[in-house]
Amino acid sequence: MPGWWKDFFDADYIRVWGNFTNAERTASEAEGLWQVLELHEGSRVLDAPCGFGRLSRPLAERGAVVVGVDQSDALLQYAEKDRCNLSMERLRYLQHDLRQPLPEGRFDAAINIFSSLGYGTEEDDLAILRNLRSALRPGGRLLVETMHRDLAVANLLRGTGLSQRLPDGTLVIHEPTFDAIAGRSSVTWYWAGPGGSGQKSASMRTYSATEWVALIERAGLRFRSALRGCSPEPFKFEPPDMSAVRDSG
Repeated sequence: MPGWWKDFFDADYIRVWGNFTNAERTASEAEGLWQVLELHEGSRVLDAPCGFGRLSRPLAERGAVVVGVDQSDALLQYAEKDRCNLSMERLRYLQHDLRQPLPEGRFDAAINIFSSLGYGTEEDDLAILRNLRSALRPGGRLLVETMHRDLAVANLLRGTGLSQRLPDGTLVIHEPTFDAIAGRSSVTWYWAGPGGSGQKSASMRTYSATEWVALIERAGLRFRSALRGCSPEPFKFEPPDMSAVRDSG
């Protein structure tokens, strides 16, 4: 399903996936990012892709100067409506394909959250990582939070997370598959609830932790550490997520 992401991130995505991440999780992740990336008042942060601004806004509210970048017009429109009283000097949004060089740089930190790589080819991922690296000032840090192959396979074998009831009563069913030769995870989501029903499909290259390190080094970044999601805790096999901090060099 090449190019599936071009139409995936729409109003249905906001309505369904917005409920997967509650306010408590968002606050915890914003705090973790603030610590791990050693942010402070006035730090310039690139949130790419930013989605509907779930982390862009709380980081800006803490005092960072944030630029959120995404290819989805629907998500950016939602983010703009949800900016509250934050000024354009504190928080800006930009529609942009991250496979292309970014129009501005010298950021202190960049974040790529919620498994936002692996959608296309390996060359696409390299281009995105290189563009994020180029957007950082010398010594700036990039944090990528993503699924990894070992855990994706383990979850598939255990049947973990195949259904979920959202706070509004919507039932979401996952039908995942994994292609071990291509290293791609594919999934179709079905949902039904008070807001209606529907389905969406996606396919992602799911790299192993070893492959992630090799990929980021090919992109010209220097691997710094592997962490548990958006937290300062060290990465271990069992946690449900993984992130890595990289230096721009």
